[in-house]
Amino acid sequence: MPPNTKPIPKSILIFGAAGHIGRPLADFINREAPSIKLRLATSNSSKAETLQYAFPDAEIVTANYYDGESLKAAVNDIEGVFIVSPGGTDERKAIPNLIAALKASASAIHILKLLGMQPESNLRRLPAAVREDELSLPVQCVRAKELLDESDLPVTYLNVGATFMDNFFWMKRGLKEEHKLIWPERLIPFIDPRDIAEVAGRLLLSDNQRHIGQFHTLNNGNDLLRFSGVADIMSELWGVKITHDSSKVSFAREYGPRMGPLVNALWNFFQYEEENEVVWAPNKFVELTIGRKPVTLREWLVAHKEALLS
Repeated sequence: MPPNTKPIPKSILIFGAAGHIGRPLADFINREAPSIKLRLATSNSSKAETLQYAFPDAEIVTANYYDGESLKAAVNDIEGVFIVSPGGTDERKAIPNLIAALKASASAIHILKLLGMQPESNLRRLPAAVREDELSLPVQCVRAKELLDESDLPVTYLNVGATFMDNFFWMKRGLKEEHKLIWPERLIPFIDPRDIAEVAGRLLLSDNQRHIGQFHTLNNGNDLLRFSGVADIMSELWGVKITHDSSKVSFAREYGPRMGPLVNALWNFFQYEEENEVVWAPNKFVELTIGRKPVTLREWLVAHKEALLS
């Protein structure tokens, strides 16, 4: 093969295939490369039937990161792999199981691992309140990367250096009933999960070997905003005044019933992010990879106005 090229996988496994990134990734591969064998994995067996209906030509498997045998079956003879871990996954257990399965199969050409961490983050820099929560996102992402780095597997890291636009559905009650955006005053880039899916798809279908070993931070290259500014944009686009409430009391009242004690861990995480917000900068990696402008927050808010307010 020419220098800096790799084979394009003839088979692709997507973990989290029923999720907001895995599902559009499966759609993308199905549309752009229908000859590629698709294997779609979910940890929830109740979602298998829905996936099979949506992708009748795909192989649907149930796989659990804590069950080594299910992972061996999932990765067997697969050449391309997309890995996303559900929130609260203990990567100290999950990733070694996955590495063992991938090495046993010895068929992987290209592996994508989704992360969500501040670039160059390490455990020593995390405040105690965050570091002591072993299942928190910043802790688990660092651990996952360390383990995969040591594995020498052909991994590309897709680091979501942004907040998902569809996270606003978490905030729907306040938006709908009080016209209030209840969320901490974070400075953060934004991205549509469907654009992440397209990045993953285009990398898996690429013959460019140079992505292997890279750590790509993803955002839409346009929106770096505080949530007070987001409320102003909502007011402008929706024609109704949206106020912003960033208080800890309101945050706990709104999300505590759904999250329980995890609401305090999430608040601590946001405080850590605020103390390190200078790390965030819009970049053009997504645009360069997918060959178009990524979805902007304004576009997304216009498209989802009715879904959030009705």
